[in-house]
Formats: sequence, C-alpha cells, structure tokens
Amino acid sequence: MGFYIRERLDISATGGRLYPFINAIRQSDLICTHQRCRGEAFHCRIFRADLRHLQELADIHGISLKTKPSPTILGRLRPYRLRLGFALGGFLCLGILFLYSNTVSTIEVRGNEQVSESMILSVLSHEGLHPGKWITDIDYINCERKLRLYVPELAWAAIRHEGSRIVVEVHEATPKTEMLHERVPCNIVSMYDAQITDVRVYNGQLVRLIGDGVKKGELLVSGVLEDDKGGIFYHHAIASIKGIYRKEAELSEYFTVSQTETTEKSATKRYFRLFHLQIPLNFAFHSFEEYTESETDIPFWFLGRELPFGIVRRTFTETVTESSTRSVEETNLALNSAIVRYEKNFLSNVKILDRSIEYITHDDGLSCRIIYTLEGEIGCTSDIFVK
Repeated sequence: MGFYIRERLDISATGGRLYPFINAIRQSDLICTHQRCRGEAFHCRIFRADLRHLQELADIHGISLKTKPSPTILGRLRPYRLRLGFALGGFLCLGILFLYSNTVSTIEVRGNEQVSESMILSVLSHEGLHPGKWITDIDYINCERKLRLYVPELAWAAIRHEGSRIVVEVHEATPKTEMLHERVPCNIVSMYDAQITDVRVYNGQLVRLIGDGVKKGELLVSGVLEDDKGGIFYHHAIASIKGIYRKEAELSEYFTVSQTETTEKSATKRYFRLFHLQIPLNFAFHSFEEYTESETDIPFWFLGRELPFGIVRRTFTETVTESSTRSVEETNLALNSAIVRYEKNFLSNVKILDRSIEYITHDDGLSCRIIYTLEGEIGCTSDIFVK
C-alpha cells in the first residue's frame, strides 16, 4: 500500500441500481480508479474533493456509499506536527539540499596531461571559483580567459556546470620543437686561467695546443674557417678541452649554534568543514611560545564520491629552541664536514688534484679558505655575431 500526497477515499457502493450507477460514473468527469465488482458491491477509489459529486450520482440511483480514507503522507505526518524536532530536521534537510544544489561541490578537470590539475585549480581559486562558490555568481568567461592567460600551456579551456559539479575541459598547446643550436656559429673560449691537458676537437679550428697556458676568455677553438680561395665560413665549434685550473672557496662554522626540538606537549583543534566554512567542534587552547602547526583534512565519502564536507584536525606541537656552545674541536669537526659536503655538491664532476686549506679563528667561530687545484672541462661556447 502506497502513500499519497493528495487525499483519496476507498468507496464501497451497494443497493439500488448498481450498473446504471457505474455507467453514470464512467460518463461523468470523475477520476475513479481501482474499479471492481464483488458480489452485489462496487468498489473504487476517488479523490476526497469528488465525494460530493459521487454522492449526488448515488442518490439518483439509490446507492448506499461507504467511505474509507486511503493513507497519505500528510496524514502520516499530522501526528508529528507539534514536535519541533521533526520540523527543524525537515527544514534543515531542505536547506542542505538547497545549498548543495546551488553551490559548487567538486571541480573536475578533463583533458590535461602535461599541466597539473593543482595548477589549474589554483588559478580558478584565485578567480573565486572553488568548492562552496554560489553557482549563479560564477563568471565562466572570465575564468576561461584567465586560465589561458596564466597557464600558457593551455590552448583552449571551457567551463560548465553539471548540477553542483563544475567541469573544466582543457586542450593543451602543442609543445614547440626544441631549437637545436648546433648550427649557430660560435667559438669555444676558456672559462678559467688554466693549462690545457687534453684536447678533442669535433668541429672547428684548434688554436691552442696541449701544454699551453690560457687566460680566462681566451679563444681555444675557432668557428671561423677559411678555404683555399679566401672564402670565410662560420661553423658551430664543438670540442672537449680539459685543463688544470685553480678555484677558491670560503666556509665558516660558529661556536654558538641554535637547535629547535619538539616536546611531547601538543593541542588539537577539530573543525567541521562545510565547503570552505570551518565550524569549531572543540575549543583547545595552548600557551606555546613556539610551535609547529599541521593540518589534516578528512573528507566524508558516499557511494565512492567525496562529499564537500568533512573533519579538519589542526595540531599544534610545542617546540623549544636551545642555544649550545661548541668547543674548538667540535666546531673544527663541523667545518671539515662542511668541506666534504661542498666538494660532493660542487666538485663532483671534476678531478681534485690538490687542496690548500687555511684555517682562521674568529671570536665567534672558525672559517677556512680553500684553494683547489682542479682538472676538468675549461671550454664554453661564445656566439659569433655575423652581419
């Protein structure tokens, strides 16, 4: 048995001229359903508003009517009309449905391969398009224009909404072919004051030999060639020129250093997130002078889809910064460690032939001046500007 919004009556008609009464109902404009005859009785269902018209037909044909109301939604809810909680819950559900239907719940990006989704969403958020945005306030044309402006990798963008979901369709621009500079005329010059130890020329004219000393910026391989007839040709010089050169570095470490460590004290605040709105669920206070803050957003899910609300947990952890004084030996050990890190980071592609270290003691720490003797690549290209 179903429930109806509009009130209906189940009718049982007996006595009198039954079949002329049934024919009169069918010839009238009454909406009469569930018609059936059982024995000497006729049963049907009508709207309550049509009862007077049916009673007039029954009086004409001498029919006796018995009525029984059919269950309705309003009838079922009528006993709860004085319960405030049900009314508030109903209005709250209607309000949430209205809000959910008219605000952005999710933003889906389609068509991107090279451009990250986070970059596109960041641009849209800057223009005011984010979960929780009122759909009727979205300027689609402006957002599409700003996407193409701020993300040059996009050739085309279109934004539309499907219910409470925003769909962003993009087409990425065809990447430009990387230009090869192998045909650009150039020379190879020295980057350092050095002595040449190895030469390998693949294109161009070598002007210095192994064992020669060169100054910084001096020509090593020329890209300007001349034939037997005096014709001048410009080439892209290609060569590997290695040499021995010197390089200086200065590093420092201090006697007094500061170190920050976390303690076991922490405080956690929880919020109920509805789109971008965060409603506090507890009021945790802390008096930490120094602290680190971390945030965890746990969304709610329904039928495999992420809902636009969830729980945000914000944790504050106390930190303490302490200063300590190191001895000369400890500071010297830290300085030597810094030298090792420097060589791994900056000198890993060259050969260290020799190093000269001069340690200097200051009032607040130690420093060192290092003179390296290195062997490695000394040549770099220098473009030839041709009229």
